[in-house]
Amino acid sequence: MKHYLIEPTYKKSVCEFTIFKRKNEEGKDIFLRKELGWRWGSWLFSVPETEDEALAYLKSKGFEGEDAILHWAEDYGYTVTDDNGNEILDPDTTLIELLQNQLLPSESEEFIDITEDYEDAEMLEAFDSCWEFWDVYSHQVELDEDDQEDITEEASEAYDEEYEEGVEALGWEYVDTYFELQCNPKITPCDEHGKPLEDAA
Repeated sequence: MKHYLIEPTYKKSVCEFTIFKRKNEEGKDIFLRKELGWRWGSWLFSVPETEDEALAYLKSKGFEGEDAILHWAEDYGYTVTDDNGNEILDPDTTLIELLQNQLLPSESEEFIDITEDYEDAEMLEAFDSCWEFWDVYSHQVELDEDDQEDITEEASEAYDEEYEEGVEALGWEYVDTYFELQCNPKITPCDEHGKPLEDAA
């Protein structure tokens, strides 16, 4: 496997979001979100380097059999249409190149939803939190501004005391945590531990 260290190009560009939900008196879903900003962070991205590694990766994602590569390419939009109207693999692009396109962001990207788009990325660190913001929203009911303020203030105080457990004690159910990189990424080849290759010698 090839490994890459992904870091922000600007400070204060790593955002962590923690989502909770609960139902109101009418049984409507309400969501609570904590945004935590970090001064810096880094992730380890791994990309198959050989065809055997590529096929093993596809198998780990449920793509097996004679047409595994084609089925994967169809699912992720990596096929082209031939003269007969059939979806085929692009003859000018190797499987390794296709996987790199899927598993590694581009340095030209200005925003990366790491958790959503790169589920295999391994977070190495996030440090020096520098802001925290709470908000509450619903797709099913309109929330009064005063109610939103009361809810977020109560949740923030509970979190300060007992973290997620304090929020859950208020009737909220933890849903998910996800990370965004809100700037262009810096991509550095590294070893399997995240150490840049130029530092490994």
